[in-house]
Amino acid sequence: MFSSNSGCRWACYGWKLGRTLYMENDLIRIGILVDKGTDIVEFLYKSQDIDFMWRSPFPLYAQGFPETIHGKLGKFIDYYPGGWQEVFPNAGKPCEYKGADLGLHGEVATLPWDYRILEDSGSRLSIEFSVRTLRTPFAIKKTLSLTAGNPELEISEAVTNEAGEEMDFAWGHHPAFGAPFLGPDCKIRIKKADVQIAPGDGYSITNLKQGAGKWPLVEGIDGKMVDISQVPEPFAKVSDVMFLSNLDEGVYEIVSKKHGLGFRLEFPVKVFKYIWIWRIAHGSFHYPWYGRTYNLALEPFSCRAPLAQAIKNKDQHTLPPGGTLKAEIKALIIKV
Repeated sequence: MFSSNSGCRWACYGWKLGRTLYMENDLIRIGILVDKGTDIVEFLYKSQDIDFMWRSPFPLYAQGFPETIHGKLGKFIDYYPGGWQEVFPNAGKPCEYKGADLGLHGEVATLPWDYRILEDSGSRLSIEFSVRTLRTPFAIKKTLSLTAGNPELEISEAVTNEAGEEMDFAWGHHPAFGAPFLGPDCKIRIKKADVQIAPGDGYSITNLKQGAGKWPLVEGIDGKMVDISQVPEPFAKVSDVMFLSNLDEGVYEIVSKKHGLGFRLEFPVKVFKYIWIWRIAHGSFHYPWYGRTYNLALEPFSCRAPLAQAIKNKDQHTLPPGGTLKAEIKALIIKV
């Protein structure tokens, strides 16, 4: 049941995937998997009935989903529904830190969170979510807020080290975009960045030469320059991972000429120094995608390597005992 019938409102449902909470105002609706990492699995622009979030091929299950075999990557992929994940305290591939095994993209994306309503006035809705990690001694609180008449989600976060010792961590956000919004008419807007091209997922096909370049033109395998701000055709048979660094500002937009809409993300570049770009246009084969997906993720991250390697690169975040790091993020729909 919704908390009201107009203005900003909220609802929480208990399904086989656990509690799913919806926040909405007159313009947008946000679907959040409370019992699975607070994943945002719906970011709907109501007037055009367009959901920006990608749906992966994996079904939505609660944490009781039986494992067929324990995966060496951890549970992230098995429980990955697409959409937008919080990534913490590891980034990317599994690693070991202070004797703890950390899986792909860390801990919090597969943990259940708590929530409480801070404001539910009709003109504004604010909900606080919180979690404690299991293999590391961190607590995270984040408040999601909507204001009536504004197609913008505000996210205010704080990470606290509850240990009696100094702790390192990686931190990121993993929003992935898909149809009906995503298509070859879409362009990525980023002012300036250095680019590092890396291998894609699984057995990947690419038209890009691995190495360094400058946004948005990088060298292709045929020696010609490729505009990576242009979203590829659905069956372009490419799969790539790219790391963007030396950002002028913590902002990106992905815009669709077809729909006349765009998605804009604003984030603190001092906290999230990189943008990871993960794109697949039916070009990633074998586990886990098997040539079946079309998706694009633009991910603000604090580093560009797993935590253990980030520490070697002196690229990690570090908090003293009791220390806290905060971040403010805005995600909004724009007209283009």
